Amino acid sequence: MLACSACDSFLITHLPNVRYLTGFSGSAGTVLITPRQKLFFTDSRYRLQAAKQVKGYGVRIVPGDSLEGCARYAVSRRLKLGVAGYEAGRLSHKRFLLLRRILRGVNLRDASGIVEKLRLVKSRAEQAKIRRACRIADAALAALTRQQVTGKSEEDVAWFLESVMRKGGSGALPFVIIVASGPRSAMPHGAATGRVIRKGELVVVDMGASVDGYCCDITRTFATGPLPARLKQIYNIVREAQELALNGVRPGAPAAEPDRVARGHIKAAGYGREFGHSLGHGVGLEAHEGPWLAARSRDTLAAGMTVTVEPGLYIEDQGGVRIEDTVLVGSRSPLVLTSFPRQLTLLR
Repeated sequence: MLACSACDSFLITHLPNVRYLTGFSGSAGTVLITPRQKLFFTDSRYRLQAAKQVKGYGVRIVPGDSLEGCARYAVSRRLKLGVAGYEAGRLSHKRFLLLRRILRGVNLRDASGIVEKLRLVKSRAEQAKIRRACRIADAALAALTRQQVTGKSEEDVAWFLESVMRKGGSGALPFVIIVASGPRSAMPHGAATGRVIRKGELVVVDMGASVDGYCCDITRTFATGPLPARLKQIYNIVREAQELALNGVRPGAPAAEPDRVARGHIKAAGYGREFGHSLGHGVGLEAHEGPWLAARSRDTLAAGMTVTVEPGLYIEDQGGVRIEDTVLVGSRSPLVLTSFPRQLTLLR
């Protein structure tokens, strides 16, 4: 039973949470947990898939929306739900109104974050999948260094990386690959465009692979030739900031501490305003999940968590740098799972 003293039953609708609990990887499913039953609901499209994947839960095939089907099943079977927890932060207002209308008289209570807390610390099996995803991403970046990049578009590079990762065993990519070159590298989330990459500029590549749903996240900033002194300087500042922050990724440490260290280093170098985003985030069944390595984070790091450490520095109209790794919080020290070199690498 999920731990929540205020709830008697639970409705789980966020698909990564559904997958974590049941093993189901499809796009439609709802979990209902009561003191006596653990049920999984989906529609007829997933009858065979659910029979194969779902473990430890009774499978119920319902017409249409799985949440509506789950609620109507509970009413028809007169299940005693008591105080029913639901994921308010993951449910649209329209679906909430539907749920409340069907479960008339049931006390619905927000139980957001219950499953996410279980997901924070990764088992050895989960860690192994994330490690495999990291190896796939590392191999794709290594393959990129053997390619001619100048004269090609950012989109060409993104497609190349996606192709290599998929051929290397990656499942669906966790997010759209970012390739931002030249002045566009100052855009932290600059999706690849038709811009042609030129010599003597920075190229930020942010990407990830997945294995059985578990993700990795890595960013490297490349150079396509000799750089202006200021761009070389900011690269070194970001690299130093990441190294300092990595030392703070240890069990028992506040998740805000690595962010404070990296931000302090960049600010001391005179570029505090150019580092606007947080230092990092958890990574697992979602590319962005808890814990949060941010200035206002209240999370505490624990052994077995997997996080990103990704300081960045972005100068408008000139260029930007970000260096990101997927990191396992070890029992004593951090284990960097993405191994592609962090020193500035040249692309042809």
